[in-house]
Amino acid sequence: MNKSMKQLTQFAACAIAALSVVACSSEDNAQQDNAKQNTTKGVATFDGSQPSNDTRALTRTTATYTLGGDAKVFWTSADKIFVQDDANTFHQSNAANLYNPSNKAKAIFSLASGSFTLNNREVRYTGENGTDANTVTIASTQTQTTANDFSHLGTSGDCGTATATGSNGNYTFTLNHKASYLCFVPRCMNTDLGPNIKLTKIKVTADQPIAGKYDFSTGSLTQKAGETYSNTVTLNTSDFSLNTTTSSLATNGAYMVVAPGTYNFTITYTIKDPTTNVEGDVVKTISSYNCQEGKINDITAWIDKDITDYSSKKYYMWDADETKDYWFGVANPPTTEGASNGNYPQSSSDPRWYHEGTGLITPTHVAATAPNVNEMLWYAYKGTPYWDTTTLWSTLGHLYKVGIWLKKQSVIASENGVTAAAMKAAYNSVDYQYNTLYDFTAPYASITGDAPSPSIRNDYFFLPALGRMKEGLFHTLGTEGHYASSTPIFDLPNMSTGIHFRADGIHIHRGFPRDGGYQYFPVQ
Repeated sequence: MNKSMKQLTQFAACAIAALSVVACSSEDNAQQDNAKQNTTKGVATFDGSQPSNDTRALTRTTATYTLGGDAKVFWTSADKIFVQDDANTFHQSNAANLYNPSNKAKAIFSLASGSFTLNNREVRYTGENGTDANTVTIASTQTQTTANDFSHLGTSGDCGTATATGSNGNYTFTLNHKASYLCFVPRCMNTDLGPNIKLTKIKVTADQPIAGKYDFSTGSLTQKAGETYSNTVTLNTSDFSLNTTTSSLATNGAYMVVAPGTYNFTITYTIKDPTTNVEGDVVKTISSYNCQEGKINDITAWIDKDITDYSSKKYYMWDADETKDYWFGVANPPTTEGASNGNYPQSSSDPRWYHEGTGLITPTHVAATAPNVNEMLWYAYKGTPYWDTTTLWSTLGHLYKVGIWLKKQSVIASENGVTAAAMKAAYNSVDYQYNTLYDFTAPYASITGDAPSPSIRNDYFFLPALGRMKEGLFHTLGTEGHYASSTPIFDLPNMSTGIHFRADGIHIHRGFPRDGGYQYFPVQ
């Protein structure tokens, strides 16, 4: 039957066709699986339905998803569609009528203009905010506030087409999605660190555009001449948990809309430790990744794979027994900067106590393999140290990113024409193990910013800023490094030497009280 321009023509949407998983990538490469296509058929006009157990109150076009399975996509009351009339002109519908609140896979749309008598009318959906049947915008910045919630689908660039079957104003259709969708499920295998870090955003950078304003006049996304496109999409998340050692949608499932295509992806996960206020990036790459129309790709990531954990490194008084660290036998020792515990070693009767004595002391325990003061002087003043504030590392369940790169002894020796034995015996022709001429309170030597470039990285080794223990107090953790040498101050029974670094430089310090808790490193 013919409808006048002012009469309402109703269309029933059975279900937005389910998105299907096409690939599940590992953290370092993409392995393509065979695509699974949903074949749900349209149903009778006005009475169509698609089974769904989702009864949440929704505010946008959204989807629910089972990892490795199919997504169920739902209309919301903000959605509108464009329908081609008998004259092949597209008209925008009124907002969706979700007359069955328990089944939002079905909606009825009405149009106030156009003539609809012919069969097989084209339907287009161009997003919740779509105003044009021929244009779709995939957002370069997307936001998801709750884990495993794809309610930003409709505003991030979702789109679709369908052929409505019927005639004389009564039609049904099933929407075929035309964007592509990424599902991120990162995990943290460090069970001490996982509960204390959050996922704040994910940025995907491709080798070609993945977002922007696309032409949709053919029912597929194609670039428009004169438009500016983005090779990156950033998904802001609301501190999603990383407290899982397996891929878990409920914990941190994060969704992104991108344009279909085959890409080389660089994926940057930004993580943050709210306790230490340290934030940094974890970067993964995937090559030749196929993002098909209407498909979800699962992307997993071992988020802490390259974050070195230094929790096993112990603090010791100077040359204490290797088996008796500063907190040996103590329950609940401090684990963060400024925390303290009164059960630290306080007398020589404690087996954790330092090596006492004056004169030519030869260390016999934990300090025995550490560099002596001469070697440390070579490291500090002839080794071109690098100050690094980007390399992420962890200790005692928390995240940090401050440390120093020191040139290896063999490289310093080669560059200066000396032997390792000569470096151990003297610095600048003076043996400072038993000489007080060196001004150990001299200004700190400068440090080159950033980490050494990959081309020279093998010439260096890294020392994290693990701080020290001072009368039971965790001091300068995450901001400074205090590494004791094998050399005590020969004329002071309670002092030793060591290498000290912080943001303004590095120097060799005479002021390492032997009763402090320090880190040690072997000659490298």
